[in-house]
Amino acid sequence: MSENEDYFRISKNGDVHLLSDRIPFKWKELTIWNSISFVVLIFIFGWLVGLLIAILTLIGYILYRFAAWIYYSEILIDEKKGKMIRLKKILDRTQKVDLITDKFDPKRFEFLELTRSGKTRFLMNYRTHKNHELLILKNKTDKDLVENYISEKISIYNNN
Repeated sequence: MSENEDYFRISKNGDVHLLSDRIPFKWKELTIWNSISFVVLIFIFGWLVGLLIAILTLIGYILYRFAAWIYYSEILIDEKKGKMIRLKKILDRTQKVDLITDKFDPKRFEFLELTRSGKTRFLMNYRTHKNHELLILKNKTDKDLVENYISEKISIYNNN
């Protein structure tokens, strides 16, 4: 099971569900986006200025996408053990491990509505003795996708 989005991924490996916010680095997207901006800039500013701005834009965009690809976090939910762990990673190396809970309960998730730059986004939050802000979802469709996945696909075994 793997559901791909531009800014988060949901997958399952055995009893472990993985939610990752790693943004993929796509060279095709980078080339198309920069080519279109280069053509528009040529018409607005001319060849020399358009080329200079396009090069600076390309460098900035590469740095942004590369940073988002390098530094990311993963949320692991183990159905069998009932644990939820957040891993902070840099280049596939784990830098920090946070045990969020060892008694996972899907009912403890909250999706708080945020308004940023005039757009409605949703903060995925897990409540224990403190709030764990896990992921910002860009729209209601993504919120519903994650919410349905958690309620339908994750069932915790009772080891009592």
